[in-house]
Amino acid sequence: MPSEKLWTRDYMFDIGVNFLVYCVHFLLMLWSTSYAIYTWHASISMAGLASGLFIVGALFARIPAGRFIDFIGRRRMFLVGTALFFLLILCYEMAPTLELFMVVRFIHGLAFGTTSTAASTVVASLVPLHRMGTGIGYFTLGVTMASAIGPFIAMNLTSAHAFTLGIEICAAAAGLIFLLSFGIHAPERTIMPEERRDLTRISFDRFFSLPALGISCIALMGGVCYSTVLSFLGAYTSSIGITGIGATGFFLCFAATSFISRPLTGYLLDHRGGNIVIYPSLLCMAAAMVIIANATTDIPLLIGALLLGFGYGTITASCHALAVHCAPMHQVGVATSTYFVLLDFGIGIGPYTLGSFVPTYGFSFVYLAAAVLSLAGIGLYYYLLGRHGRFTREQMNRDSQAKTLVAERRQHFYEQRLQAASANH
Repeated sequence: MPSEKLWTRDYMFDIGVNFLVYCVHFLLMLWSTSYAIYTWHASISMAGLASGLFIVGALFARIPAGRFIDFIGRRRMFLVGTALFFLLILCYEMAPTLELFMVVRFIHGLAFGTTSTAASTVVASLVPLHRMGTGIGYFTLGVTMASAIGPFIAMNLTSAHAFTLGIEICAAAAGLIFLLSFGIHAPERTIMPEERRDLTRISFDRFFSLPALGISCIALMGGVCYSTVLSFLGAYTSSIGITGIGATGFFLCFAATSFISRPLTGYLLDHRGGNIVIYPSLLCMAAAMVIIANATTDIPLLIGALLLGFGYGTITASCHALAVHCAPMHQVGVATSTYFVLLDFGIGIGPYTLGSFVPTYGFSFVYLAAAVLSLAGIGLYYYLLGRHGRFTREQMNRDSQAKTLVAERRQHFYEQRLQAASANH
């Protein structure tokens, strides 16, 4: 059971590890594209594939990681993931061909998916239930900071063709990640004998948390909308002639409001429930897309960035916390992987689905379509969760009390069985 104190040493170490993991992830996403082009004269599409295979690997790892983490052990999987994350970085410059480089990227993505899923599962086990929104909000701040710091370092290194220095920085960060992971001790879940017998059974509900699917679908829609900005902003700003501070400062403004909003919305989530943060964040994201679609100068584009940072930053942190809240305490790992799989899937398919409209209708249509998708997310949230009062504060309090009681009964039952077995021997 998690302690009532939030800012424990384990919690702070986990935040630090997650921040460094995502710094390396974002740095290598840009570094890999430039490195493939510079080293093997790869085409843009092949270089993009080499970069994107990392996300594919992460998706492949998250699904089984969430299912088996409690059986393997949370700390053990964390240590294995961070060790592989470090060792595979050393293989990047050893790859003699583009094809082998892609293999390294895919396997490194597996290590990233394992590590990040373990880190998120560990933090969910460390945060008190009644402070889950605040705890996850601070935890995800590291991802926001990494999304600004990682690409910034990568842009400076690749422009100077300092590819070896980039790997050295990533290796040093990954080595520090591995060392810090030794200092993290997470509560391990009690595994019942019947659960071990059930381990080999394959079914959808054993790899995906059904209670967390609804809120994870909202995260998927947020990921699709954000991916249109992540993938097409550079081409869009060039096409409309915005090359000044509106283009260069977009992600700084985005990161600033994401950074500010997450602790605030975490507090609201814990004290007022999920509805008060989900509805406004989806509205903000829709407004941001409309403003970006109609921007012709720097100022509207930056206003869109500020609104997008609040909307998307709130969506990701809140949906993460609510997905964990939905699931029983013995399914935290599965709920965490369910959330990340759907979020990453949304980010992955967004550029291909909405991006297919660019040649015919232009970039503005894509951003307007993303705005419509955000508004559709409001309707979907209401239909799946809102109308049932699933995330009112009163219902969340009842759910937390019930989860705590069930976990205590499971532990008590397990101890009784151990005592009975010991007495029989």
